[in-house]
Formats: sequence, C-alpha cells, structure tokens
Amino acid sequence: MKEIIIKGVDSFTTKPFSGNPAGVVTEADGLTAEMMQEITSGMKMNLVEIAFVTLSQVADASFYVRFFTPSKELDMSGHVTIATCFALIEEGRIPLERNLTKVSFETKIGTIPLEIYFRRGATLEGNEDEGLFLPMSGESNGLLERIMMHQPIYTFSPSSVPIPEIAEVLGIEESEITKTGLPVVTASKDLDWLIIPVQSKETILDMHPDLIKLGMLNKKYGILTNHIFTLDTYDSECVAYSRHFGPAMGLWEDPASANASGGLGNYLLTYGITSSSSMVMQQGKERDSLSRIYVEIDREKEVTTSVRVGGLAVTSITRKIDLESGEVLNV
Repeated sequence: MKEIIIKGVDSFTTKPFSGNPAGVVTEADGLTAEMMQEITSGMKMNLVEIAFVTLSQVADASFYVRFFTPSKELDMSGHVTIATCFALIEEGRIPLERNLTKVSFETKIGTIPLEIYFRRGATLEGNEDEGLFLPMSGESNGLLERIMMHQPIYTFSPSSVPIPEIAEVLGIEESEITKTGLPVVTASKDLDWLIIPVQSKETILDMHPDLIKLGMLNKKYGILTNHIFTLDTYDSECVAYSRHFGPAMGLWEDPASANASGGLGNYLLTYGITSSSSMVMQQGKERDSLSRIYVEIDREKEVTTSVRVGGLAVTSITRKIDLESGEVLNV
C-alpha cells in the first residue's frame, strides 16, 4: 500500500466545515498501529482525531475501528464514530434498510452498536435539520435522518467545586449560575466531569474562560472536563445550548461532545427539567456553525436504562496521502 484516501467528515451537522471534524480512513487494511500513528502525527489537514477502519474479526461486528490523535491512540471517540459510520454509508459499505439499519463497530472498549434511521425514497423539503439527502445508486435514494450510538449512563452528585471559583475561571458573574436555580453536579462513571448551568445563551457564546486556571481547578478537584449549558437556546426546537472545555486532559474546547450531551440529557430528566425522552441540543462557539446533537433516553420507573446520542454528518474534503513522503494530494 503506497497511498491511502482520507476523508474529512464533520459530525453533528449537515454543513461542511461546521460541527465537529474528524478524519476517516475507510480502507486501512495493511496499516500497522505504528503506521496509523505516524499518519495521524504527520497529518496536514487540521484533523485532531482520525479513525482507521478495517474488517472486524469478531462475529458481532462488521468493522474494526481504531482512533488516533497526533500523540496517542484513543479507546473510543463519539463524534469520530458518527463520522466513520457516515463515511461507510456514503461509500455503500453499509447497505441501508428502508427504515432502521443496525450495525456494530469493534473498538478497543468492545463492540459499539449503532442505529441508522433512513427513509428510502424521501426527499428534503426545505428544512436541512430534517435530514440529509443521500443520492445513492438505483432506487436507494432517500433521507438519512440520524445515526445513533449507545453511550454510558452517568450518575450525578452535588459538585464539591465552589461556584465562586467556577465563575471566576469561566469569566462570568456568579449570579449567571446561581439564578438558574439548577444544581451544579459531578457526572460520574469511568471519569468525573462537571455539568454547569448558566442563565443566558449570550453569556455562554461570549465566554472566554481562563483555560490554564480551569485545568488547575479541575485537577484540584479530580474533574476531567466541564459542560456549560443553558436552557436559553438559539433554536426553539432545541432543549439546551452548551460549550465543553477539557484543559485538564489537553482538550481546550470540544465543538460537540457525544458523551457530555448524553449525560446532560439524563441530567435534565433526572432533575425534572424536561419530561421528554427525545431531545435536540446545540453546541459550539460559532453561532452560524453550531453542532446539532440528538439524544434519546429510555427510562423505567424513573431510572435511566439506555442513552443514545447521535446526529448527522457530511464529508467536507477528501484527500489522497502518499505514505512514503506524507504528502497530501488532491483526489
């Protein structure tokens, strides 16, 4: 193998160069882990995370997906998983059923099930948020409504981080948090992160936190990331607008976080803020390119039993990489 094709795919959007970008190599058979890391480290396409897809060797998965950043391999990445699924759909490697298609990816943390909602024969009728029209071959054209994946179920406890300290490092007034009347909580499972309510969407959009101090504060209290949200949204169909910061783990800002969105959806149900088990959320710092994230939650007797997060995606750029020189070529 002398050359590979890499796609730049934007998750949680239908607008190219918006949402949360990811790289996807859909035909990575023959690449070693060392080669995958070298490709990602030398990438010149401004892609922080890249997925490499090979055929799975386990019975309950169709593809094996590995995730790399320029510095290390990740066990899993939510937005990259959505991007990978879309890239495989686009290439026709995941045949779509008329309404619901189920597929599973093998990853370092086990098998990840995905659900693909597709209306064959349907067209987009003006509102791009309804879905993404796929001009597939033959009679397979239709509307891709969403790609969903299962997420961890987090538990919540009152945060031990003082609100005045949070407000100070975020660069906002303490009252912007307290006047919401909503709890600041720590979401816990394999890691701990903060859910922080804020009154105004403008406050969040204009927020310029001191990320160095935020990282130090997080490390002091054993927190990994911070999800700042408001019920004051830019779209009446959305239940929340948010931004997500993780300087303690080297992530300054995440344009769209699947895990955090699923956790926030469960938070909203757990604390009685919403009664709907199906939600749409916005995330990001650029108003004209906000990510759009779908959250679906199953509950029995007021206990959450399943969380699914997803959305749409779009390929923004495709490039060919010469493996010997590392040069990026036009396709």
